[in-house]
Amino acid sequence: MPDQLTVRRILGDQPFAEIGRPVWAVTDERHGCVIAAGDLGHVMWRGTGHWLAHRIGVYEADTLRPRHVVASRYSVCAIEPHPELPLVAVGTGRYDGSWDFEGQLLLLHLETGCVTNLLSKSRQVRHLRWLEDGRLAMLLSPEDKDGGFRKGFELAVAVDDWLSAPAGLVDPDEARHPMVESGLLYDPHVRDTLARLTEDRWRRRAEVRDLAVPTDGRVLATGRHTDLECWDPSGTLRWTLPTDGEGSVRVEAAPDGESAWVTYQGYRRDEVTGRLVDRAVTVQRISTADGGVVDSVDVPSVPALCAADEGWLALRPQGRDPHATLLFAPTHQEAARLDLAPSRSNSPALRVRHSARLLYVDGPGPDDDSPWIHTIDPPGAHGPATLRPLFPLRWDPASALQPWYGPAVELTHTLIHAGRTYDPGATYAEGREGTYVVSRRLPDGEARWVHRTDKPLADLDGDERKMYVVYLTGEVEILDSATGELRARHTLRAHGHPVTPLSAAFRADQQRLIVGTVDGRILDCSVPIDRIDTAHQSSVEAS
Repeated sequence: MPDQLTVRRILGDQPFAEIGRPVWAVTDERHGCVIAAGDLGHVMWRGTGHWLAHRIGVYEADTLRPRHVVASRYSVCAIEPHPELPLVAVGTGRYDGSWDFEGQLLLLHLETGCVTNLLSKSRQVRHLRWLEDGRLAMLLSPEDKDGGFRKGFELAVAVDDWLSAPAGLVDPDEARHPMVESGLLYDPHVRDTLARLTEDRWRRRAEVRDLAVPTDGRVLATGRHTDLECWDPSGTLRWTLPTDGEGSVRVEAAPDGESAWVTYQGYRRDEVTGRLVDRAVTVQRISTADGGVVDSVDVPSVPALCAADEGWLALRPQGRDPHATLLFAPTHQEAARLDLAPSRSNSPALRVRHSARLLYVDGPGPDDDSPWIHTIDPPGAHGPATLRPLFPLRWDPASALQPWYGPAVELTHTLIHAGRTYDPGATYAEGREGTYVVSRRLPDGEARWVHRTDKPLADLDGDERKMYVVYLTGEVEILDSATGELRARHTLRAHGHPVTPLSAAFRADQQRLIVGTVDGRILDCSVPIDRIDTAHQSSVEAS
């Protein structure tokens, strides 16, 4: 079909990727599966709905392919398969940080994937055990922290038919027995178990925070556990730079493709106390041939990178960091230090792809107090580098809508930028936050079209014909770059299960959309060459 978006392959794929950081792994030989649970970490979810970070996966014992993947509101504290029936009891919960313990008792059907919460009230479930008489024994937390963090109440529940057990069956307040020790709320051998099941192929991966695709078809990716990694066009990992701290946050490939700038926000562990200690942020230029460090610049905090296609690069401070903006020439040498105010800490930096100029957001503008989009004119024969305001970030002064800034793409005489919005006059029921994509004429900033949705934005990229808007929900919307018309909508899946994208990069000359996910995988998608004619909804799935 002309508008079909297809996942050709998955880079960084491995068994148990869906659950993120593992906390439990239990083998159920009777039903031929492995039940594993984990945590995908934090995602800044804006707009309606709520993202659930915890996952429970049921995997085929022989192939380790995911049979079911279920989201959990709380972290998993206990897993206990039924000795005979195709059921597994899963205890979840947490301390809310203030007063109470919260959680659920989930009964997961191993064949259908259906989930039932057996608790009538929220309570942390700290331990589970099936008794010989068919009852399910559990250890429930006290209602609040005065009852203790390491102990719980015992309770055993009988059901005539566990396959049809109703929701809300268990009343936590019925547990009034003497308190006993809870024990561990995680599996201390989970990593060894996953390594054994995968014949030592399992490696911890995490969110892919940024991507770049040079002209030769390689993929450069950076994330929480990888400073930078390079994948060949064939899909083979050429080299990787693992991080010893929190990991990198941005990658910007040089126009020649021979190097890439990477911002690294790291931590080191104190050898005496074992605690994580802040480490100065480093911006490094890495050779894409072998991963070697070519240049290194230490800055006080993670900078916003402004890049232009000709090779100019600006490292601008963020938040309350007072240091100067460093301007690097296409030769990678420092060309100037500019006095720019730090970008606002409550919003991501304006990141412009395929740009002929260095664009950034600053405020107030020359005519009002709202943020403006500015440009840096590099130094040349006519004088030093100069800063020039272009137009307000807010395209409609009459609207109460407050836009924040994020990813952007520069086209011919056009800037398309996206971000989240906040409407101070809206009620919570109406939805205060959302996402916008707006097309602005260059250089005056007149709005040509605006696309709005309540879906939380992950990233955006595109060309003169099509704009690919990627959401944290896993959806990809294809907009007509000239009119903003929705041409197609897709849902990204891997092995039949939804993914949560964080980053994306588009190469029109290669007809590829590369999507980095929160679980550390990279979806290499082929995009249509033919002209998109009709809107169509499809599910994008890699086998």
